Amino acid sequence: MFIKTKLTLGKIESTMREMEFEQSALEELMVFLEERLKRSGERAFRKWLKYLHYRVPEGYKDEQIAIAFYERHSLWIECEVIKLEQETKRPWEIQAEDLQELDPRAQKAQLVIRHRLSEVVLELR
Repeated sequence: MFIKTKLTLGKIESTMREMEFEQSALEELMVFLEERLKRSGERAFRKWLKYLHYRVPEGYKDEQIAIAFYERHSLWIECEVIKLEQETKRPWEIQAEDLQELDPRAQKAQLVIRHRLSEVVLELR
């Protein structure tokens, strides 16, 4: 059962901290989530989160935006890519095979964003 009250910005931020998101990446993602909430409203925002499920959020689908995110948070992203490879026992290139048309920096950023945000949502559900 989907429990609406668990998917609040405060709980999302707290879960990101528990999952050891880099502080500056966490802050940037929280700004994105806050803007999404303001644009769509609370009910639509929760529905969007519920169905995010390992997809790249629209704000980070743009290759240049993803590259810029990578450049700002490259150390954290590289560490997360290594963790994802260990967790899944699959190279990051295989995990990001649907992102092959993009610059490797964008692929890594999108892979980490979609995977870790989805894990936050799943943790809270």
